[in-house]
Amino acid sequence: MSNGQSHTRPRGRRKRFKLLSFNYVALIISSIILLPSCLAQDSSAVSSTSTLSTSTRTTLSSTPTQSTSSTSTRTATTSSSSSKSSSTSITSSNLSTQTYSIPSLPTTVTIPSLNKTSPLIQIVFPSTDSIYLTFTICTSLTSNSTLLPTILLANTDSPPESNTNSSSSSSSTDSSTVSFDLGSKSVVDQSSGGMKSTGYNRRSSKNGQNWLINLNKGFGNFTMNNTDTDSDTNTNTNTEDGQANYVNVLFGLGLQNDGVTLIDEVVNQDVQGNLVIQMTASRDDPLQTITSSLPFLGDTTSNQALIFSPLLYTLTKNQPTYPNYTLSNPQSPFPPLNDNLSPSSSSSSLISGNTSLSDNLTLYIVPTDQSPTNDGFGLDYSSCAIELAVNETESIGDNKVVVKTIEPEWSEIDNTIGYRHHWVIGGLNPSTNYTTWLKDDKGVLAGPIWFTTKEETFPCQLVIPTSICPSIAYSAPLPINSTASSSPSGGLISETSPIQSLPDNLTSIINENLESFSTSLLSQACGRDLYSHVSSCSDCFDSYRNWLCHLLIPQCASSNSSDSSSSSSSSSSSSNDTITSGVPTPSTIHRSSSSQRNSGLYTASYEYEELLPCLSICNEVDKKCPVNMAFRCPRRRVNADQSYAFKGLSDEKGDGSVQGGIPSNDIYGNRWCNG
Repeated sequence: MSNGQSHTRPRGRRKRFKLLSFNYVALIISSIILLPSCLAQDSSAVSSTSTLSTSTRTTLSSTPTQSTSSTSTRTATTSSSSSKSSSTSITSSNLSTQTYSIPSLPTTVTIPSLNKTSPLIQIVFPSTDSIYLTFTICTSLTSNSTLLPTILLANTDSPPESNTNSSSSSSSTDSSTVSFDLGSKSVVDQSSGGMKSTGYNRRSSKNGQNWLINLNKGFGNFTMNNTDTDSDTNTNTNTEDGQANYVNVLFGLGLQNDGVTLIDEVVNQDVQGNLVIQMTASRDDPLQTITSSLPFLGDTTSNQALIFSPLLYTLTKNQPTYPNYTLSNPQSPFPPLNDNLSPSSSSSSLISGNTSLSDNLTLYIVPTDQSPTNDGFGLDYSSCAIELAVNETESIGDNKVVVKTIEPEWSEIDNTIGYRHHWVIGGLNPSTNYTTWLKDDKGVLAGPIWFTTKEETFPCQLVIPTSICPSIAYSAPLPINSTASSSPSGGLISETSPIQSLPDNLTSIINENLESFSTSLLSQACGRDLYSHVSSCSDCFDSYRNWLCHLLIPQCASSNSSDSSSSSSSSSSSSNDTITSGVPTPSTIHRSSSSQRNSGLYTASYEYEELLPCLSICNEVDKKCPVNMAFRCPRRRVNADQSYAFKGLSDEKGDGSVQGGIPSNDIYGNRWCNG
């Protein structure tokens, strides 16, 4: 939970999706006809633009080469007995494989449900030199919530129809002639797909033609390109003699890696329910991918949340030079994104940020207790499961948007500088866990992250980054913005709105301090005398601005964060230098009209808990500015805990920075200091 209500991943009650919501699954089973893909655009999603690119939706044909339905019967064998019944494996002649063809690429299809009567589905692709496949588990409605599907691939150098069993009266394809056996000596094949965090796909051998797809939280992928060569032998690693491939995919419920053996729970038809998988296929680029970059939570109130995209673009600024060294104007807004895309922009150059996302983004928010992250083995990375969850839950979409950017805007949040989208979503429930993702128009998914709204009595409002304080993006005890927020249809979202401009007296004080500091800094002959190999006067000025804004604009914390300032002080100045995992207890101090941080500024008419600034905010100024500027931070062993949050007494650790070992926040919305 945010601001220290809990340091573990927020979890709501587990709730399975109602089978009634998936009538289309039953229809698939009865008619063996593919229904429209569950990746259709969801009207409740929040999009920065209205245009989404989609691939062709394919209705699977059950006749890859013939006009009749194609089924195959796998040879009935019994494996040796196991000491554990759960690992006993048997094959059955009563369970056949339904085989379907994909007529053209690119495409997005929903595979007919895997269940006890239809545990095996085979897909046959047209001849291709290269293919990009992605797999997402849409639902895991089986009685065994830990039963993952098995996905095996086999490449053949001839079309499946050449193996047609001519003696069969139904002229069906005997797909058992296509072997999916991974063998007993499979190897890791990073080039074919998978993820570093959970493992890559496996291949039957170094030059084998069978693969096992590694699934990670509902997502798997496969890449084959017959231009790939082995770096040692300079030979093709996917095909022989560069010929085209006929890719076959076998989906199995309880299927073993030999491609024919099913676990006894499936063979005995003890497993109930259906498992639905969506697949995309393309010859050029994957239609769905996962990025490691995550959305960033600014902060929450009792009913609103401020969420940022990952960094989309940043700038390489030309450093000023002596004798015309100039610093940024305290209140000069950064140029809009389109100005930096212009060829006439010579002062800086635009480069991509730390993500593969485009800037055409859709935001998804789901109550965590109804999120696919809670579904069985967790479908955190499944686009179709996410969109199904959005459809099944209360609408948190355009009708709940209080603020959203039209194009990425400049900010300096999360210690990174550049352009991001941001959203303020209203109409949320107090003290409630939510899960959120972002998805772009190319099918790239970012997330999830989690957050918790504050208690109903939380008094502060959200502040959006401004030109004078671009790093401030949290709730603060500033004058209330009483402008009501309404949905496009006119419905009331909130009686207040986020603060998008700072009070005049506060802006004046920040401006005066920045101008005075700039004058002193420029007296150091910036650009001529090298005082640091890693920092410049411009870096010093930026870090001072960040420090000043955090000190003059306190961050409000939940009243549940801590009981008193004394507990905060003791935790901050702990003599234990050991850095532990997780986010520490928030360092807060109770503020009232008689105990304000800055008595000369605006005094809130209400009491609140202040989340103390991270000591790293001060340390950055000390590190980046010339020594003779005489900027010094308080000592940990003396009185630093009166104004800053830190953990331990080592000057190198526990200051709230990533480098210090304990970042100020995590992906679950927890924050122990304001940094």
